[in-house]
Amino acid sequence: MGNNICVGDVGVSGFNMFRQVQLGLKKVETEFVISAEADCLYPPDYFKFVPEKNDVCYRNSNLYVMPDCRDFFFLKKEGATHSQVIGTRYYLDRLNELFGDAPMWSPEEKNFPRERHGDVDVFNQIEYYKTENPVIQIKTHKGMRYYTHSERIPIPSLPYWGSGKDLRRYYLHGK
Repeated sequence: MGNNICVGDVGVSGFNMFRQVQLGLKKVETEFVISAEADCLYPPDYFKFVPEKNDVCYRNSNLYVMPDCRDFFFLKKEGATHSQVIGTRYYLDRLNELFGDAPMWSPEEKNFPRERHGDVDVFNQIEYYKTENPVIQIKTHKGMRYYTHSERIPIPSLPYWGSGKDLRRYYLHGK
């Protein structure tokens, strides 16, 4: 998957996550970057979306959350940073602007850029696309945030992935 950039133990925060993204973007040689995080499951079609423009954040609206210790899903229709495709230069320029003369690391700023700039999101312009199959974010007590915004209607199964009970048993318990 390319070069591994290790920043060491800098603390867990939104600020530090985006700083790591910024460091990675400086090394990328592709026109676009796609988000992929360790606590998410991505179907193959997620990696096939090709953006029309390189100056827009494209967020996948086919995103579900599997709550901690639960065997169902919640829809997160507004998407999230872990399910998006963005022009590399556009993303890097935006982060450079937001970080400005900020310190290199800040474990205290959990909701960057909100604490520093009052912005809810890194991007002002977001366009939504929808993959055929859903992306699943698996929440645990070990992430940066325990709670994530989503609809609270339990959905027992999803296309491609099957039932929440079977998915949890297979992916989290190896059975």
